[in-house]
Amino acid sequence: MPYAFDEFRDLVGSLTNPISDQDPKVRYICALVAELAYLHVPQFEIDHRKRALIIPCNAYQEIIASGTASNVLEYLSGLDLERSFVVVDRSIVIVGLVINRLLFIGFRGTAFLFDWRINVRSSLAQLKSNIRVSGPMPRISVSGGGRVHKGFLEEAVRISSKIIDEIRNQNMPEIEHAFICGHSLGGAVGALSEPLIMRGWPASVCIFGSPRYCDITAYASHSVGPPTQIQRRGDIVPLVPPRSKGYADHPYQFDTFGKPIIQPIVYSSIPHFIWLSLLFLIKRFEPHSMEAYRRELGRSANARFAELSLAPFERLMTAKVGA
Repeated sequence: MPYAFDEFRDLVGSLTNPISDQDPKVRYICALVAELAYLHVPQFEIDHRKRALIIPCNAYQEIIASGTASNVLEYLSGLDLERSFVVVDRSIVIVGLVINRLLFIGFRGTAFLFDWRINVRSSLAQLKSNIRVSGPMPRISVSGGGRVHKGFLEEAVRISSKIIDEIRNQNMPEIEHAFICGHSLGGAVGALSEPLIMRGWPASVCIFGSPRYCDITAYASHSVGPPTQIQRRGDIVPLVPPRSKGYADHPYQFDTFGKPIIQPIVYSSIPHFIWLSLLFLIKRFEPHSMEAYRRELGRSANARFAELSLAPFERLMTAKVGA
């Protein structure tokens, strides 16, 4: 039985220079990696499964329901990639892989990060030019300014230090282009992590259904320009936290078929309250589903297996999963 990720190698191999995240295939490839991060489920999430009920991925929910932790590395080890790795923190899981000298890093938030009652109310913190991430590699700093979501920035700094260590330990081949990708809260943290972890490689940031995470000055200060944000029609997560708290709309935003999205100038707080109501009433919200994003992007890219499940569960399940 084929799976959606079976096309990954062929899709990457068909990319032509210059590589651009305006290419529907690039956006779909990034969505595949972003969804793959949901399939790595450490034991601590199994142990706190009640918190996991609002994670917006059906495959993740199936793994949680099975009561068995899963390990993406068990699956990736059979794909003959140049490099693959997983980095786990209490609030973020990332999956990284290298193929054809292209580095893909997919971010997702764990059950602990998905407390929307806190995340949509978090204040903006001033981004200082001397933020540093330390580790065995030389310290790196972030230039720029503006204000960013305090909680997302804290998670970005924490996970970036671990990613830097993993990249160093992996003895990476020469990288021609790096892609940072993530869905929902993972996309917001991934976008903030990009200037912390990139080592001078050409980079693109492609995120899906991510909430607002900074003011307009911080977007303008981003090292590779504003991320490409993909928003499904009907998904209101990109409309929170509210602009009344100083958050700005994603400036470079498209629907899943490549049409630009322009948010109305007049602000309404209704989406903010609708989202919170939906969260507490039905726990999950289909327009925000990771699978829905990936499948629509696959149709746009004319992918053959876009409608299929991402990967076989039996290749993911193992008793040896990092905490």
